[in-house]
Amino acid sequence: MACGTISNNIRYLVMIMNQNIQIIEALKGVLKDNNITYKDIGTHLSLSEGSIKRLFSTSDLSLTRLGAICSLAGIDISSLVEIMKEKELSTDILSYGYEKELVSNIKLLLTAHLLINKWTIHQILGHYEIERNEMTMILSKLDKMRIIEYLPNERVRLKLSHSFSWIQNGPIQQFFNNHISQEFFQCDFSSQGEIKLFNSGMLTKKSNEEMQRQINKLGMYFDDLHKSDSKDDLDNKFGTSMMIALRPWDLEMFNRLRKPKTVKVY
Repeated sequence: MACGTISNNIRYLVMIMNQNIQIIEALKGVLKDNNITYKDIGTHLSLSEGSIKRLFSTSDLSLTRLGAICSLAGIDISSLVEIMKEKELSTDILSYGYEKELVSNIKLLLTAHLLINKWTIHQILGHYEIERNEMTMILSKLDKMRIIEYLPNERVRLKLSHSFSWIQNGPIQQFFNNHISQEFFQCDFSSQGEIKLFNSGMLTKKSNEEMQRQINKLGMYFDDLHKSDSKDDLDNKFGTSMMIALRPWDLEMFNRLRKPKTVKVY
């Protein structure tokens, strides 16, 4: 990295030190990506795990300690500043209108889905019936939506943040929910690579909450595997979907037989 760039980044870092939350959040993302825990940091800095938690919760990190933690994560402060800058410019959520536009154009939605899953433009053109001039227009739209940055030489950079999510019950979620019910479950899940798990029983609220925690952990593990597999050749990878559902629920035909005073509200 050029000396001028380093100096500019350091000045930028000093400028935002009064807004430490941004740099701390960027650092947390780097630590998570590298599976570095507060305990690991405490050992590295000769501090207790509790002290590290307090430093992060109060955003009270000196430049010296910040540099030491960056070193543990294998980056320098300038690189962390670049990550923070990118985070500031990244997209957390799309507008309702943009989501609606995506689901109204299957090629646009397909391209967005594949780019989010680390496909290259060359790979998309090689695998799907999309003309090159169509792709140019599609990429321009996705750039306008801030899903990607359309770069020269048919390259793109994703602009979705780590915390990006689709609108709750918005056009995208409704689209996929409809197709999940119509297509995803129309098989017996007995072929290679398929599995379906259905359990039913009586759980307390505490046990339900524990199941939700474990399901969230499984979802994060799926995301970690997706990220680690992103460097593998496309020929070795398959589009893979996972759905696990948990809810207090009985068959409606059973509920219709319940006596009024026995109906429970969760």
